[in-house]
Amino acid sequence: MLDRTISHYRVERRLGAGGMGEVFLARDLALGRMAAVKVLSPSLTADSRARLFREAQACARLQHPAIATFFEAGEVDGLAFLAMEFVEGETLRDRLRHGPLPFPQALSIAGALLEALGHAHAAGVLHRDIKPENVMVTGDNLGKLLDFGIARLQDGVVESEAATEIGLTQPGAVIGTIGYMSPEQLKGEPLDERTDVFSFGAVLYEMLAGRPAFPGDSAASRIAAILSAESPLPPADGLTAEATGVVARALARDRERRYSSAAAFLSDLRALASGDLRVSLPDTLAIVDFRNLSASADDDWIGSGFAESLSADLARVPGVSLVPREKVLKARAGAEEGSALGRILGCRWVLSGAYQRVGKRLRVTALLTDGVTGDLVFSEKLDGELDEIFTLQDRLSALASERLRGEDASREVRPAPRIDVFERHARGRRFFHRLEKGTMDQARILFEEAVGVDPSYAPALAGLSAVHAMRFPFQTDPRELEISESYARRAIASDPGLAEPRLWLGYSLTRLGRHDEGFEQEKRAMELDPASAYAPYFAALCRFQTGQKEEALRLFQRAVELDPRHGLAMLALGWTHLELSHLPEARWCLERCVALEGEAQMGPTAGVGGYLGECLRRSGDLSGARAACLQGLEAVERSDFMYRDTFRGVCLCVLGRSALAEGDTAAAQAAFTQAVAHLRGRPRALGGGQLLVQALAGLARSEKKEEILDQACDLFARRDGHDFSLMWACTDDVTLLELSRAAASFSKTDEAAELRHRALAAGSSEASGPV
Repeated sequence: MLDRTISHYRVERRLGAGGMGEVFLARDLALGRMAAVKVLSPSLTADSRARLFREAQACARLQHPAIATFFEAGEVDGLAFLAMEFVEGETLRDRLRHGPLPFPQALSIAGALLEALGHAHAAGVLHRDIKPENVMVTGDNLGKLLDFGIARLQDGVVESEAATEIGLTQPGAVIGTIGYMSPEQLKGEPLDERTDVFSFGAVLYEMLAGRPAFPGDSAASRIAAILSAESPLPPADGLTAEATGVVARALARDRERRYSSAAAFLSDLRALASGDLRVSLPDTLAIVDFRNLSASADDDWIGSGFAESLSADLARVPGVSLVPREKVLKARAGAEEGSALGRILGCRWVLSGAYQRVGKRLRVTALLTDGVTGDLVFSEKLDGELDEIFTLQDRLSALASERLRGEDASREVRPAPRIDVFERHARGRRFFHRLEKGTMDQARILFEEAVGVDPSYAPALAGLSAVHAMRFPFQTDPRELEISESYARRAIASDPGLAEPRLWLGYSLTRLGRHDEGFEQEKRAMELDPASAYAPYFAALCRFQTGQKEEALRLFQRAVELDPRHGLAMLALGWTHLELSHLPEARWCLERCVALEGEAQMGPTAGVGGYLGECLRRSGDLSGARAACLQGLEAVERSDFMYRDTFRGVCLCVLGRSALAEGDTAAAQAAFTQAVAHLRGRPRALGGGQLLVQALAGLARSEKKEEILDQACDLFARRDGHDFSLMWACTDDVTLLELSRAAASFSKTDEAAELRHRALAAGSSEASGPV
């Protein structure tokens, strides 16, 4: 198995084995990370394997620093596998072989794991098999839960084939490890989160006492200990009377007397630690748009503007990282504010609030809550005039900073803008975030009005830089990039610590061909806003354009790591793998990108099937390539995607090339004819000039008309009348190779060889293969 590649995972060494199969350390070749890959035992029944896959997919929604992340499940060449985050450290079972843990360390690890359980339960996922073997200790004060939601078939574990779906209640399922299973698990009763509370109570007892809570020489005796009448826990040196009471409540046989949730359990643990429970997890904060309690929706801008201003301030607090706004908005759509939202996001704190405007008066109520327990950190009610909104923001920002870090938050106070400037900017941001062509114009007008009143207001200047940068893909007019650059530089001069203008400055400079300058700006944006997926995405674009594809690959991988649902970043990663001849990795990324098209996401796409088709064509799967292109055409026709015209051209060109390779000349001619007509009618389509040349080259081959090839070569040389900007599949290396193939079809041997040589020099890996 060593050195074997399973899907896009290259096996490096064996980690262990169990009844479910073997576990290997593997390198994820697509995303550039290490993974623990379980190869399932062939002895598993098809039903058991299918159930494990379903449960594993359900756990993919969990994103928490104290949970080993599930990556994917699949089957390749008859091998069924599960891939998850590789966690370095030792299991809690191994640590306990040296005796009980010191009280502070045990509570710290327990705190992290209970936060993780709160996140999982909020997502509707039970663990059902919490035990020391499934906890990895990664430091003195941090633990990670492994095998979330996956019942393991090994000694001491029983399973019912009736367990077909994961959920908070599942009648008939008997899943877990004897000695840690709740009474209701042993009885096969419906389960809820209290069963995980029981199991974790048993683990906590063992951490503190150094021996099992339910000992016995056999499975039967351990089951009897769990199901027997209520009795005091065995005494232990590591347990004070208070600690014994907390653990005993977690282990109550009657679930109605048990802690109702992981959050309630955690609250009592914190009290047990006298409020000094140090958990080594990231200090993450979610800031929610404040709710409008006024009668008029015209005041909605106040809530989003308030939240964005607080975000700008609190992002500068050392040691505190903000949950990206897009992630907060998506999670908020399905959860209440406060601890429910915090548990779904897996964050430490949630800052939310509400406001009411009556005439010129404004009342604001703000709440900072613990993201797990819902405990109130502080609440504040502020009253003032509308034009005093910045004073209110400063007061809340100072108070939140002090509470978050436990220290005086003295910081630079920036001059407050005028209220009318702030209002226009806040309204403009609401339009911009919709990322539609019409709303871009509305955002631009509002940002311009804000800058007209206050020419040095950095957020509005950054907004104008973003608007003009995003107008370029629609219009492919370089003047838009020059305008974007100008606004970005003005914003940076006004506020050098703001990340957003550097993001768009780097993009505009790269599109203008000033790649090194663009890359430096993106590097600075990554330093100022490490959570931004767009900064490494644009930095990778800089490197790709200068032929540094290996470095571009690493940066695209970083963008996808920051936001696995970023469609454009996943597409770029897939295409870069393809350009580097990493065909299996490219296929995996592009298939994932196609799947993302049906989901809400950042950087949405429509029509990626054309790119998947090109990957399949290069892999020799011509019928699959044609099917993917047709699916891509269907998807792009239903969309108003910003790259709609380009992606439609890609689908048609790849469809034609695939048909031509299969010998279906009529289908190829039809696809290329449609592509030519489509692209000639859209001269401003991003990269459309490259695609038009490729379509003409294909049409020349399918119609056997040399004059069409001459048109293609002439257009490629002149590069006028159409846009030749970079877009995936719209690059010189791809176009030159298609021209070479067309020239070879007319027996122009020398010309074909010269074009192929130029394609190689332009970075084509495909040109090094068979003619």
